Amino acid sequence: MPRPDHETPCRQFLQPGEVLLQAAQYEAYPALPLVPAHLRVPRKQSQLEKRVRGVFSSAVEKASRPLGTVARSRLANNPVTRVAGNIAEGINEAQESIEDALDDAAEYAMYGKPMEGGWTSMAGRFLVQLTNAGGEPRHQAVTDRRLIVVTDHATGWRERAPELQVAVEVPRTDIAQLRPKPRTTFPRGRFDLVFTDGSWIALSCSFQRDMETLVGAFYGR
Repeated sequence: MPRPDHETPCRQFLQPGEVLLQAAQYEAYPALPLVPAHLRVPRKQSQLEKRVRGVFSSAVEKASRPLGTVARSRLANNPVTRVAGNIAEGINEAQESIEDALDDAAEYAMYGKPMEGGWTSMAGRFLVQLTNAGGEPRHQAVTDRRLIVVTDHATGWRERAPELQVAVEVPRTDIAQLRPKPRTTFPRGRFDLVFTDGSWIALSCSFQRDMETLVGAFYGR
């Protein structure tokens, strides 16, 4: 079975005189932190998505049956209702906090620490830019000048030609090292992109051999 071609899609983004050293599939590493809402750029919706959302919102609005004014007033001003509501809300928040903490602990035990550095660090800004670029990450490549991640914006249920864009690029002068950290479970090809400010973020290939080839090309091996 022929191996997927990751070099050809990346070649179109080379700058004049730039040399592509190696390309591989991009496998989003599990357990990366979610970018805070205030750092996210709203995703542009297609016309189809806007029409679907409009129809859905209209249907929900018609199906909703709010309580009458008198009933709402009585419930809102009832001390027992207020106390019960506050207690229930507090219990739900506490339960969600415990569940989130357990999920975080389980992910850390399974995948290890995925990033070092705050959102203003080079690693944090890398993840923010990658997230805001949208699309599905497909390819990553190292050249004699940069590391790039290429995303495909031809998403959705309809099959169509890829719409590729460079989501994020890192000049080699900003990279301190690519640090291999292979795993025994999928995805096996983890490596850390370490920046010159000391921050780092976990990137990944599906397989260890692809990661080793990519990292080796970065170091000229």
